[in-house]
Amino acid sequence: MRLDKHLFSQGLASSRSKAVHLIKTGQIRVNGSICTKQSYNIKATDVVEAKAPFKYVSRAGYKMEATFTRHDLNIKGLSILDIGCSTGGFSDFFLQVGAARVVGLDVATDCVDRKLLLNPRFSFLGGANACDAKSLESCLRGEDFDLISIDVSNSLLEEVLPKASAFLKRGGLLVALFKPPYEIDKRLRSDEEVGSMTRQFDSWLMEGYDIVHKDMSPIKGGSKNKGTMEIVYVLRPITTTNP
Repeated sequence: MRLDKHLFSQGLASSRSKAVHLIKTGQIRVNGSICTKQSYNIKATDVVEAKAPFKYVSRAGYKMEATFTRHDLNIKGLSILDIGCSTGGFSDFFLQVGAARVVGLDVATDCVDRKLLLNPRFSFLGGANACDAKSLESCLRGEDFDLISIDVSNSLLEEVLPKASAFLKRGGLLVALFKPPYEIDKRLRSDEEVGSMTRQFDSWLMEGYDIVHKDMSPIKGGSKNKGTMEIVYVLRPITTTNP
């Protein structure tokens, strides 16, 4: 049996994609040695061990962990809006490091991991379109947040960011995941094209946002970590509509 299938079947990972993440990040030992080959054929006599369990409900949690750890950003006590929360990887990270409250928002209505739904500090708003200001207002009813994270795959960040900013407290931060191919289409692109799209996005940001931090995500898109490199932006609006 393949190593990734073995991890899933033995309960060492709750999904194949999480199993692949553990393997690719060197968390799995086979007979005492780290194995990073997901297709490794496990034999009945092999001893398979996980150095560390999967920490979050999805791989996305590690993307946030990398940025917030690298820059020593404090989450404790903050109110957070997670736009495009999907399974809830970002939300899970925020909750684990001490956020006071996290509101997950997604256009889908049945996507969040049950673990988060059982957390009293988390609430979920499904069926909300982040590109539609009226949809956001209807869901959030004027509430504002200390921090807003954005991870959308079928909407342009240039459309979502201004609408999200209306719900950010003065001095608050936006954390946005920029996925170059999704800014035009879903086709994987060359490094040159990715660089060009990123520069164009940076130029657009300068009109309304300060780039506090900008990092390449250590985890690529796609369940097998073979997709496009993504960029994590930490932003502060230059001006806000909040009093």
